[in-house]
Amino acid sequence: MNQSYFQLPSYKQKNLLNSGYKLFALYPYKKASMNAIASEADISKSLLFYYFKDKKEYYLFLFNTAINFLDEQKEESVNKKINDFFQLINKTVERRMKMINDYPYLYKFVTKAYYESFEEIKLELDKRKKIMLQTGEEEILKIIDYDKFKNPSDVKILLDIVLSAAEGCMRGLEDLDISKMEQKVSEFKDMMNSLKKYYYKEEFLIKL
Repeated sequence: MNQSYFQLPSYKQKNLLNSGYKLFALYPYKKASMNAIASEADISKSLLFYYFKDKKEYYLFLFNTAINFLDEQKEESVNKKINDFFQLINKTVERRMKMINDYPYLYKFVTKAYYESFEEIKLELDKRKKIMLQTGEEEILKIIDYDKFKNPSDVKILLDIVLSAAEGCMRGLEDLDISKMEQKVSEFKDMMNSLKKYYYKEEFLIKL
């Protein structure tokens, strides 16, 4: 790709990312039109091809950037050394909500990319799928404080329940404004407080 992309103002870089995430989230790789993407980004098609030599390069750049964003989220959780299960989960959801606000179609794009079968990009995607949408389950299970749980053996099952709830909470948020997203976060925290009452020992039942 043309390195001059990185010299663009940050809002223009973000616009090129969001335009690609939206169109490739809505359509398969083969049917997503670079004309439509350029129109969505409010730039000429020739300028889009100035920054990215072809659709494949642009698509893989979008995918790699999305994975980097998700990896940064995981690293932030680990670096802050949060070991309370519910605090860690809530912080993760808050960051994902912010990600949706900044890049509304990023998660849909990455999920769709996982099932992309078009041969032109399939081999390249296969190399990257190992790090695709990693939930960080292993990292969470390694760093949480098991002493707070009534039955530590239930933690893995609880994590599966919570991640499913978080996924449901975030689904369909692409077109919601920030206040509605914040309401969703509040609703999710209420669910977590309810679960906390059943899984945590009494002395650790401090409201999230």
